[in-house]
Amino acid sequence: MEDNNGSHHTIIGEKQQQLGQTLWRTEDLVDVSDSGGNPPDEVSDIRSKRDLTVLCEVEDAETGAFLRSTYDLQRTLKRVPDEQIYPKATPSISILPQYRKDEKNLYIKRPQLAGCDDAEIAALLPGLLLEEARLLEVLKVHPHPNLIKYHGCTLKNGRISGIALEKHEVLLLYRYEDRSLPFNTTACMDGIRAGVRHLHSLGLAHNDLNPMNILLDKDDQPVIIDFGSCKKFGERLVSAGTPGWIDDEYIISAQENDEAALSKIESWLAARGKRHECGHGDVTCVAT
Repeated sequence: MEDNNGSHHTIIGEKQQQLGQTLWRTEDLVDVSDSGGNPPDEVSDIRSKRDLTVLCEVEDAETGAFLRSTYDLQRTLKRVPDEQIYPKATPSISILPQYRKDEKNLYIKRPQLAGCDDAEIAALLPGLLLEEARLLEVLKVHPHPNLIKYHGCTLKNGRISGIALEKHEVLLLYRYEDRSLPFNTTACMDGIRAGVRHLHSLGLAHNDLNPMNILLDKDDQPVIIDFGSCKKFGERLVSAGTPGWIDDEYIISAQENDEAALSKIESWLAARGKRHECGHGDVTCVAT
Protein backbone atom coordinates (compact mmCIF):
# COMPACT_ATOMS: atom_id res chain seq x y z
CA MET A 1 0.00 0.00 0.00
CA GLU A 2 1.23 3.55 -0.73
CA ASP A 3 0.29 6.85 0.93
CA ASN A 4 0.42 10.35 -0.55
CA ASN A 5 4.09 10.64 0.33
CA GLY A 6 4.98 7.51 -1.61
CA SER A 7 5.75 5.47 1.52
CA HIS A 8 4.91 1.77 1.41
CA HIS A 9 3.13 0.23 4.38
CA THR A 10 2.92 -3.53 4.83
CA ILE A 11 1.96 -5.40 7.96
CA ILE A 12 3.42 -8.87 8.18
CA GLY A 13 1.25 -11.46 9.92
CA GLU A 14 2.50 -14.49 11.82
CA LYS A 15 0.76 -17.09 9.67
CA GLN A 16 3.11 -18.91 7.32
CA GLN A 17 2.08 -20.85 4.22
CA GLN A 18 3.96 -23.50 2.29
CA LEU A 19 6.06 -21.90 -0.45
CA GLY A 20 4.93 -18.49 0.68
CA GLN A 21 4.19 -16.01 3.39
CA THR A 22 0.86 -14.44 4.28
CA LEU A 23 0.98 -10.66 4.38
CA TRP A 24 -1.78 -8.34 5.51
CA ARG A 25 -2.43 -4.89 4.07
CA THR A 26 -4.91 -2.21 5.11
CA GLU A 27 -6.62 0.66 3.39
CA ASP A 28 -5.77 2.85 6.42
CA LEU A 29 -2.57 4.90 6.20
CA VAL A 30 -0.48 2.94 8.66
CA ASP A 31 3.25 3.33 9.17
CA VAL A 32 4.74 0.14 10.60
CA SER A 33 8.24 1.42 11.28
CA ASP A 34 9.90 4.46 12.77
CA SER A 35 12.76 6.33 11.16
CA GLY A 36 15.13 3.72 12.49
CA GLY A 37 13.24 0.87 10.88
CA ASN A 38 11.78 -0.37 14.18
CA PRO A 39 8.09 -1.31 14.67
CA PRO A 40 5.97 1.50 16.16
CA ASP A 41 4.49 1.27 19.64
CA GLU A 42 0.96 1.60 18.27
CA VAL A 43 -0.57 0.66 14.93
CA SER A 44 -3.50 2.97 14.04
CA ASP A 45 -6.97 1.52 14.77
CA ILE A 46 -6.26 -2.02 13.58
CA ARG A 47 -7.61 -4.38 16.19
CA SER A 48 -7.90 -7.70 14.35
CA LYS A 49 -7.18 -9.44 11.07
CA ARG A 50 -10.70 -8.51 9.99
CA ASP A 51 -9.39 -4.98 9.50
CA LEU A 52 -6.86 -6.22 6.96
CA THR A 53 -6.96 -7.71 3.48
CA VAL A 54 -4.96 -10.88 2.83
CA LEU A 55 -2.01 -10.58 0.50
CA CYS A 56 -0.18 -13.84 -0.19
CA GLU A 57 3.32 -13.60 -1.63
CA VAL A 58 4.63 -16.82 -3.16
CA GLU A 59 8.34 -17.55 -3.22
CA ASP A 60 10.43 -20.18 -4.98
CA ALA A 61 10.79 -23.17 -2.63
CA GLU A 62 14.52 -23.56 -3.38
CA THR A 63 15.86 -20.05 -3.99
CA GLY A 64 13.40 -17.96 -2.00
CA ALA A 65 13.00 -15.67 -5.01
CA PHE A 66 9.69 -13.78 -5.26
CA LEU A 67 7.33 -15.33 -7.79
CA ARG A 68 3.93 -13.65 -7.48
CA SER A 69 1.34 -12.33 -5.07
CA THR A 70 -2.43 -12.26 -4.97
CA TYR A 71 -2.28 -8.48 -5.23
CA ASP A 72 -0.40 -8.71 -8.51
CA LEU A 73 -2.91 -11.22 -9.87
CA GLN A 74 -6.02 -9.39 -8.70
CA ARG A 75 -4.81 -6.13 -10.15
CA THR A 76 -4.67 -7.67 -13.63
CA LEU A 77 -7.93 -9.64 -13.46
CA LYS A 78 -10.56 -8.72 -16.01
CA ARG A 79 -14.14 -9.91 -16.22
CA VAL A 80 -14.81 -12.14 -19.21
CA PRO A 81 -18.37 -11.83 -20.56
CA ASP A 82 -20.44 -15.00 -20.11
CA GLU A 83 -21.09 -15.29 -23.84
CA GLN A 84 -17.36 -15.63 -24.48
CA ILE A 85 -17.11 -18.69 -22.21
CA TYR A 86 -20.49 -20.34 -21.82
CA PRO A 87 -22.45 -21.68 -24.82
CA LYS A 88 -26.22 -21.35 -25.03
CA ALA A 89 -27.99 -24.49 -23.83
CA THR A 90 -29.78 -26.38 -26.60
CA PRO A 91 -32.96 -28.45 -26.15
CA SER A 92 -30.97 -31.70 -26.38
CA ILE A 93 -28.89 -30.90 -23.28
CA SER A 94 -29.94 -32.36 -19.93
CA ILE A 95 -30.12 -29.76 -17.16
CA LEU A 96 -28.95 -30.59 -13.65
CA PRO A 97 -31.64 -29.55 -11.14
CA GLN A 98 -30.53 -26.63 -8.98
CA TYR A 99 -30.96 -28.60 -5.75
CA ARG A 100 -28.37 -31.16 -6.91
CA LYS A 101 -25.51 -28.74 -7.60
CA ASP A 102 -23.96 -29.19 -4.16
CA GLU A 103 -24.19 -32.97 -3.96
CA LYS A 104 -20.91 -34.40 -2.68
CA ASN A 105 -20.86 -37.21 -5.26
CA LEU A 106 -20.78 -34.74 -8.15
CA TYR A 107 -17.87 -32.97 -9.80
CA ILE A 108 -18.73 -29.89 -11.88
CA LYS A 109 -16.36 -29.54 -14.80
CA ARG A 110 -15.90 -25.90 -15.77
CA PRO A 111 -14.60 -24.37 -19.02
CA GLN A 112 -10.82 -24.34 -19.36
CA LEU A 113 -9.82 -20.67 -19.26
CA ALA A 114 -6.10 -21.10 -19.89
CA GLY A 115 -5.21 -19.02 -22.91
CA CYS A 116 -8.54 -17.17 -22.99
CA ASP A 117 -6.62 -13.91 -23.43
CA ASP A 118 -5.75 -15.23 -26.89
CA ALA A 119 -8.65 -14.23 -29.17
CA GLU A 120 -8.30 -17.30 -31.38
CA ILE A 121 -8.36 -19.71 -28.43
CA ALA A 122 -11.10 -17.80 -26.62
CA ALA A 123 -13.36 -18.09 -29.65
CA LEU A 124 -13.22 -21.89 -29.35
CA LEU A 125 -14.19 -22.16 -25.66
CA PRO A 126 -18.01 -22.10 -25.90
CA GLY A 127 -18.03 -24.58 -28.78
CA LEU A 128 -15.69 -27.01 -27.00
CA LEU A 129 -17.87 -27.08 -23.89
CA LEU A 130 -21.05 -27.59 -25.92
CA GLU A 131 -19.47 -30.37 -28.00
CA GLU A 132 -18.35 -32.25 -24.90
CA ALA A 133 -21.82 -31.92 -23.38
CA ARG A 134 -23.40 -33.28 -26.56
CA LEU A 135 -20.97 -36.20 -26.60
CA LEU A 136 -21.80 -37.01 -22.98
CA GLU A 137 -25.49 -36.97 -23.88
CA VAL A 138 -24.74 -39.80 -26.32
CA LEU A 139 -22.92 -41.74 -23.60
CA LYS A 140 -25.83 -41.12 -21.24
CA VAL A 141 -28.03 -43.05 -23.66
CA HIS A 142 -25.30 -45.68 -24.18
CA PRO A 143 -23.61 -45.94 -20.75
CA HIS A 144 -20.70 -48.15 -19.74
CA PRO A 145 -19.28 -48.75 -16.23
CA ASN A 146 -15.78 -47.80 -17.38
CA LEU A 147 -16.87 -44.43 -18.77
CA ILE A 148 -17.65 -41.49 -16.50
CA LYS A 149 -21.30 -41.09 -15.55
CA TYR A 150 -22.85 -37.83 -16.72
CA HIS A 151 -25.67 -36.16 -14.79
CA GLY A 152 -26.42 -33.12 -16.94
CA CYS A 153 -25.25 -29.51 -17.18
CA THR A 154 -25.45 -26.53 -14.84
CA LEU A 155 -26.95 -23.34 -16.23
CA LYS A 156 -26.22 -19.65 -15.83
CA ASN A 157 -28.63 -17.27 -17.53
CA GLY A 158 -29.57 -19.89 -20.09
CA ARG A 159 -25.96 -20.83 -20.83
CA ILE A 160 -24.05 -24.00 -19.97
CA SER A 161 -21.71 -23.10 -17.11
CA GLY A 162 -20.53 -26.59 -16.18
CA ILE A 163 -20.84 -30.33 -16.76
CA ALA A 164 -21.93 -32.47 -13.80
CA LEU A 165 -20.05 -35.77 -13.56
CA GLU A 166 -19.81 -38.61 -11.06
CA LYS A 167 -17.03 -37.84 -8.58
CA HIS A 168 -14.13 -40.23 -7.93
CA GLU A 169 -11.21 -39.33 -5.70
CA VAL A 170 -8.27 -41.31 -7.11
CA LEU A 171 -6.45 -40.63 -10.37
CA LEU A 172 -4.74 -43.59 -12.02
CA LEU A 173 -1.53 -41.55 -12.25
CA TYR A 174 -1.32 -41.40 -8.44
CA ARG A 175 -2.88 -44.75 -7.52
CA TYR A 176 0.14 -46.07 -5.61
CA GLU A 177 0.59 -42.80 -3.72
CA ASP A 178 -3.09 -42.46 -2.77
CA ARG A 179 -3.94 -46.07 -1.85
CA SER A 180 -1.83 -48.60 0.01
CA LEU A 181 -3.99 -51.62 -0.91
CA PRO A 182 -2.74 -54.11 -3.54
CA PHE A 183 -3.56 -53.04 -7.09
CA ASN A 184 -4.56 -55.50 -9.81
CA THR A 185 -3.08 -53.80 -12.86
CA THR A 186 -4.32 -56.55 -15.20
CA ALA A 187 -7.92 -56.02 -14.10
CA CYS A 188 -7.44 -52.27 -14.41
CA MET A 189 -6.16 -52.58 -17.96
CA ASP A 190 -9.03 -54.91 -18.85
CA GLY A 191 -11.48 -52.27 -17.64
CA ILE A 192 -9.81 -49.50 -19.62
CA ARG A 193 -9.90 -51.60 -22.78
CA ALA A 194 -13.56 -52.47 -22.17
CA GLY A 195 -14.47 -48.79 -21.93
CA VAL A 196 -12.54 -47.95 -25.09
CA ARG A 197 -14.13 -50.86 -26.99
CA HIS A 198 -17.54 -49.49 -26.05
CA LEU A 199 -16.58 -46.08 -27.40
CA HIS A 200 -15.34 -47.63 -30.62
CA SER A 201 -18.57 -49.61 -30.99
CA LEU A 202 -20.36 -46.24 -31.10
CA GLY A 203 -18.01 -45.02 -33.83
CA LEU A 204 -16.13 -42.76 -31.41
CA ALA A 205 -12.46 -42.38 -30.49
CA HIS A 206 -11.34 -40.77 -27.24
CA ASN A 207 -8.10 -39.38 -28.75
CA ASP A 208 -6.51 -38.41 -25.42
CA LEU A 209 -6.10 -41.54 -23.31
CA ASN A 210 -3.48 -41.29 -20.56
CA PRO A 211 -3.26 -41.92 -16.77
CA MET A 212 -4.37 -38.33 -16.07
CA ASN A 213 -7.68 -39.00 -17.83
CA ILE A 214 -8.53 -42.20 -15.96
CA LEU A 215 -10.03 -42.24 -12.47
CA LEU A 216 -10.47 -45.20 -10.14
CA ASP A 217 -13.67 -45.92 -8.22
CA LYS A 218 -13.74 -47.28 -4.66
CA ASP A 219 -13.15 -50.81 -6.01
CA ASP A 220 -10.19 -49.75 -8.19
CA GLN A 221 -12.24 -50.08 -11.36
CA PRO A 222 -11.04 -47.61 -14.02
CA VAL A 223 -13.33 -44.83 -15.19
CA ILE A 224 -12.34 -42.92 -18.34
CA ILE A 225 -12.89 -39.15 -18.24
CA ASP A 226 -12.23 -35.98 -20.29
CA PHE A 227 -14.13 -36.32 -23.54
CA GLY A 228 -13.11 -32.93 -24.91
CA SER A 229 -11.24 -34.58 -27.79
CA CYS A 230 -13.68 -37.46 -28.31
CA LYS A 231 -15.14 -37.43 -31.81
CA LYS A 232 -16.55 -39.71 -34.48
CA PHE A 233 -14.01 -41.58 -36.58
CA GLY A 234 -12.71 -39.38 -39.38
CA GLU A 235 -13.65 -36.02 -37.85
CA ARG A 236 -11.05 -33.29 -37.59
CA LEU A 237 -9.72 -32.55 -34.11
CA VAL A 238 -9.19 -29.15 -32.51
CA SER A 239 -6.97 -30.64 -29.80
CA ALA A 240 -5.85 -34.19 -29.15
CA GLY A 241 -3.25 -36.29 -27.41
CA THR A 242 -0.93 -35.57 -24.52
CA PRO A 243 2.83 -35.49 -25.16
CA GLY A 244 4.40 -38.74 -24.04
CA TRP A 245 1.22 -40.73 -24.63
CA ILE A 246 1.03 -40.55 -28.41
CA ASP A 247 3.27 -41.95 -31.13
CA ASP A 248 2.79 -39.11 -33.60
CA GLU A 249 0.85 -35.87 -33.83
CA TYR A 250 -2.60 -36.39 -35.33
CA ILE A 251 -5.49 -34.17 -36.36
CA ILE A 252 -8.10 -36.79 -37.31
CA SER A 253 -10.14 -38.85 -34.85
CA ALA A 254 -9.25 -42.52 -35.29
CA GLN A 255 -9.36 -45.84 -33.49
CA GLU A 256 -5.60 -46.14 -34.00
CA ASN A 257 -5.02 -43.11 -31.77
CA ASP A 258 -6.60 -44.94 -28.84
CA GLU A 259 -4.86 -48.22 -29.58
CA ALA A 260 -1.44 -46.55 -29.49
CA ALA A 261 -2.30 -44.87 -26.18
CA LEU A 262 -3.59 -48.14 -24.70
CA SER A 263 -0.28 -49.81 -25.48
CA LYS A 264 1.62 -47.03 -23.70
CA ILE A 265 -0.69 -47.14 -20.68
CA GLU A 266 -0.30 -50.91 -20.42
CA SER A 267 3.51 -50.65 -20.47
CA TRP A 268 3.42 -47.83 -17.94
CA LEU A 269 1.11 -49.77 -15.61
CA ALA A 270 3.32 -52.85 -15.76
CA ALA A 271 6.43 -50.82 -14.99
CA ARG A 272 4.77 -48.97 -12.11
CA GLY A 273 3.52 -52.26 -10.69
CA LYS A 274 6.99 -53.82 -10.74
CA ARG A 275 8.60 -50.76 -9.14
CA HIS A 276 6.00 -50.78 -6.40
CA GLU A 277 6.41 -54.49 -5.71
CA CYS A 278 10.17 -54.23 -5.29
CA GLY A 279 9.80 -51.12 -3.14
CA HIS A 280 11.90 -48.89 -5.39
CA GLY A 281 9.17 -46.32 -6.03
CA ASP A 282 10.08 -44.44 -9.20
CA VAL A 283 13.53 -45.98 -9.47
CA THR A 284 13.87 -48.53 -12.24
CA CYS A 285 14.25 -52.04 -10.87
CA VAL A 286 17.40 -53.86 -11.92
CA ALA A 287 17.55 -57.65 -11.81
CA THR A 288 20.36 -59.05 -9.68
